[in-house]
Amino acid sequence: MTLISYAKIREELHGDPEFVREYEALAEEFEVADALIRARRTAKMTQQEVAEKMGTTQSAIARMESGKSVSLKSIKKYAQATNSRITLTIG
Repeated sequence: MTLISYAKIREELHGDPEFVREYEALAEEFEVADALIRARRTAKMTQQEVAEKMGTTQSAIARMESGKSVSLKSIKKYAQATNSRITLTIG
């Protein structure tokens, strides 16, 4: 698939109200995933290195970075492993 056709498909999907609704429903998961990945990259670490510091596996870190079903306890351990700070906003 070319870049042009991908852009056209993306534009069409964003015009679909059902797609937009589903995408927005996942926004919090995307935010969690983005925050974890940014913390790891800022720390200049690989998933494997974070996993070793947390005493878990690289695949567990990959699952965390998907943003699905991540516990606060795990986020705390991840923040500690990446030498990051957690901030929470509810609004």
